[in-house]
Formats: sequence, structure tokens, C-alpha cells
Amino acid sequence: MQNITSDAEIKRKGLSLLFKELGEPDAIRFLAQISYEKRDYLKLQKKLFKGKNVEGIYKEAVEYFKNAK
Repeated sequence: MQNITSDAEIKRKGLSLLFKELGEPDAIRFLAQISYEKRDYLKLQKKLFKGKNVEGIYKEAVEYFKNAK
């Protein structure tokens, strides 16, 4: 008899494979395209960039892409 995999385990495995195959940026883009959740971008933006300025965000982005190669 086959064991039934939990929904949480299926999600974990699926996300792991997705991120491994596509890489983080493309996996996130893919998930954003298929997600139907209502989101408040302004709340997300405040949370993501709290305490940061444009110059700091730019420096982080440059550093990220240098290390992503």
C-alpha cells in the first residue's frame, strides 16, 4: 500500500524543484503569474524597503547580480 503524501510535503517538494530548476528570480516571477491572491503592493513595498533608500537598494541589487553569476 502506498503512503499518501501530505499537501504540505507536496508544496515543499514542488517549490524546491521549481527554485532549483528556474532559479530564485524566475521561480518568483512564475509564482506571481499563477497566483490569484489579492495583494496590497503598497504594504509589501513598505515591508520590503523599510529603512532603505534608493541608493541602498541599488547597491544591494548590484551586489546580488555580481554574486549570482
